[in-house]
Amino acid sequence: MTYFKKDDESLRAPKGGRFDTPHHTSRQSGRRGVASRTMAAAVVGATTAAMLGLVPVAAAQSSMGSSSMGSSNHTPPVAARQQDPFYDTSTVSPQRPGEVLRTQVAPYTRVFGTLDYNLPSTATKIMYTTTNQAGQLTPVTGYVVEPAAPWLGPGERPTIVIGRGTVGQGDQCAPSRNWPLDGQPDPISAKRLVNLEGLYDWVYANQGVRVVVTDYVGMGTPGVHTYMNRLDQAHAMIDAARAARELVTGPNAAEGAQSPRGKQGFGKVAFYGHSQGGGASAAALEEVAGYAPDLTVAAGYASAPPADLDAVQRNIDGSDLVGAIGFTINGLLERYPHLRPLLDQHLSAKGQDTLQRLSGMCTGEITDEFGYQRTNQWTKSGESLDELLKTMPEAQAAMADQYIGNEKPAAPVMIVSGRYDQNVEYKQGRDLAQHWRDHGGDVTYRDDILPPIGEYNHFAQAVSGGAFGMPFIMSKFWQAG
Repeated sequence: MTYFKKDDESLRAPKGGRFDTPHHTSRQSGRRGVASRTMAAAVVGATTAAMLGLVPVAAAQSSMGSSSMGSSNHTPPVAARQQDPFYDTSTVSPQRPGEVLRTQVAPYTRVFGTLDYNLPSTATKIMYTTTNQAGQLTPVTGYVVEPAAPWLGPGERPTIVIGRGTVGQGDQCAPSRNWPLDGQPDPISAKRLVNLEGLYDWVYANQGVRVVVTDYVGMGTPGVHTYMNRLDQAHAMIDAARAARELVTGPNAAEGAQSPRGKQGFGKVAFYGHSQGGGASAAALEEVAGYAPDLTVAAGYASAPPADLDAVQRNIDGSDLVGAIGFTINGLLERYPHLRPLLDQHLSAKGQDTLQRLSGMCTGEITDEFGYQRTNQWTKSGESLDELLKTMPEAQAAMADQYIGNEKPAAPVMIVSGRYDQNVEYKQGRDLAQHWRDHGGDVTYRDDILPPIGEYNHFAQAVSGGAFGMPFIMSKFWQAG
């Protein structure tokens, strides 16, 4: 059954019968200062905790404002090309999707330092098997947070699979190699602000929900991260749930995974994400029924999902996150190598160098190095990459393969799209809701509640949307059956 809640009137077309993308505030051509980004991050972090009722507002502001966030400022962030044997795939032999290939216990930092939480002090890094777009078994990494808090709802402990927003394309950007694991510096000190999404872990774990975070294909592990590849991301999310199930119910299950009911428990699954994670969550919801019918999926949440990469690419060109277009192109070239000679004919030397450099960068670096550039600066002809790709049928076919909205989602889902989002185009998020609705999906849609705050709308929606998405997910976990 398809439905939209009464307060979701924003999905209805205005007079004239069409949706118009709102006029965006003009982008400043200069780079924003680090201090401005730091302040925005501190506000987002404090607001997250306060909105979700985890800590007193004053305590949250004090902890976030100090930039300590419970981690050691003496620990340097993982650097590019820094080796860690945990991520070496040469000694593993994948046999089936969702199997656990390797585990490692890692210290888990508490976001607000000494404030009392019923939260674990360690997490488990995992290497597990997934299936890439080509059907090949592929090792992927991530981590699992087994809650200290009991699950008090019906059934066994549920599991939330979280896809992070755009953290970068270099191996050093992988969520499992960053805060809140291994005493890594907090997102503000490390200048990797997207890792503030580690706050999601605390929200769910504090409610007794198991948390699994995937690094996606090719991030942390060898190879190029296939950024925004629909099937790679969908399968990485789905198989992360299977890996968590093996971790807590298999022969080597940890004692801490035991349920309050006296047996190893694995209950319902949900998918959650913002930005790139919103796209990964949405793709997983489309694929899970056919790919993993062994999972019981309760719900999904997709905030600012890049469902239509063509629309997103046009919108993001010239923004602070224009480098993410390079991430997308690099991911396409990894899965569609026949496109490389076609593209090389049109890229300038600067364009080729830019793509190469982007493949090893984290998001904070791309905003500093390439923010507010336009992709017509990367081509010989002065055409944008969007215009260039439209002249290549093979490239258009590859982009079309990444489109999300052709299948019915497997479970009730909430979508949030930001009217003032200057990065992920607003209308295509609404369109995804409508397409899923047309396919018979159980969809709740919301416009993001934030007023215009310039380039920060997209970043802040990770919090403002979550204030609705998290209760939505929890309500589905609490439904019996």
